[in-house]
Amino acid sequence: MVQINIWFIPRSRSTALVKSLSQIPDSKVFFENFLWAFYLGDEDSVFTQHPALVGPKAGEHVVEGFNTNSAIQALKESEAKVKVVKDFIYALKGRYSEVIEKDSVNVFLVRDPAQVFTSFLPTSKMYFYNITKKNHSDVSFYYAEMLKGIDYVASHCDTPPIIVDGSQLSSKEGSVKVVKTICEKAGVQFSDSLLTWEPTEGLDPSWISPKPASTVNLVMGFFSRVNGSTGFEDSKERQVDLEELAKTFPVMVEDINLCKPIYQKIVEKPFLLK
Repeated sequence: MVQINIWFIPRSRSTALVKSLSQIPDSKVFFENFLWAFYLGDEDSVFTQHPALVGPKAGEHVVEGFNTNSAIQALKESEAKVKVVKDFIYALKGRYSEVIEKDSVNVFLVRDPAQVFTSFLPTSKMYFYNITKKNHSDVSFYYAEMLKGIDYVASHCDTPPIIVDGSQLSSKEGSVKVVKTICEKAGVQFSDSLLTWEPTEGLDPSWISPKPASTVNLVMGFFSRVNGSTGFEDSKERQVDLEELAKTFPVMVEDINLCKPIYQKIVEKPFLLK
């Protein structure tokens, strides 16, 4: 039995990677359970402690009995031979030892903040940027918390962390290298079958995911592109002109500049997959 944890920065192609790993025989995906427990859990969450931050309709999405403790329990009780966790490491609220097994494989999927934040520019995605700003005025916490998680794994786990820049997943060649590396570290047989998957209308129903994750996809289509995909694709990273962006989205440029130094610290770690 092995646990593969994918700790990610938003808009880093993490769901495509999970779609690939979900093809591993006898695997089970745990999709963003800690994220939604962090915000909408029925105890010790933003909803229970700071309801004004999640909006008046948030209560409609709260599921009785779903919280960080229940998410940990579900993960522990799973008998899957390969457990694949995709989540934000900040959502653990420091409870690393309860979730990150000593013999687990931990992948930190990061991306240049200029690419991350400008991917929120389409109208359907701006909602998430705005709600993030409402809850976290300093959005560099995404990167700062990832850096803490990398240091924890480096000092507490048998397998060193694997840092992957999301740009690697923008090509088929880079994606193959990432998947092969994860399989090797996890002791899982790599197969070309991991590189393709069947499209789905929503999130894969076989995944363990909380109700809000599916609702978000249904209403906002946040995962619609990757759900409709059938494999890794070659795509070019956008060229971002920060000076031009600052004319219309000055706060976003400030956020990008706040995150840049921490992003650089992450990719300069010796664990970066090259």
